[in-house]
Amino acid sequence: MLTLSPSAVEAVDTLLHRPEVPDDAGLRIRTAGESQLTIAIAPEPGPDDQVIEQGGARVFVEPEAAPMLDNVELDARTQGDQIAFGLTPAGTSSDGTGPSA
Repeated sequence: MLTLSPSAVEAVDTLLHRPEVPDDAGLRIRTAGESQLTIAIAPEPGPDDQVIEQGGARVFVEPEAAPMLDNVELDARTQGDQIAFGLTPAGTSSDGTGPSA
């Protein structure tokens, strides 16, 4: 199952707590081809989505995307107003919270 790094929790929480975003919204991850994923704010999860809630962040994972996200961590980097999301093997986030090598 997908996990969230602390920086991803903070980034998703920031995106979801804007005035124009509905209270039940989340960041939805879905497939966009054979090995591609898209991320967008969704007002609610799809009927079969996995819902991951962590520290104020809500992420909805489309069933078809779930196998690609098994044992993976969503990470985020913020630069100014820009947020870049990335995926890393679980427990190795770039924000220094993962296990040391």
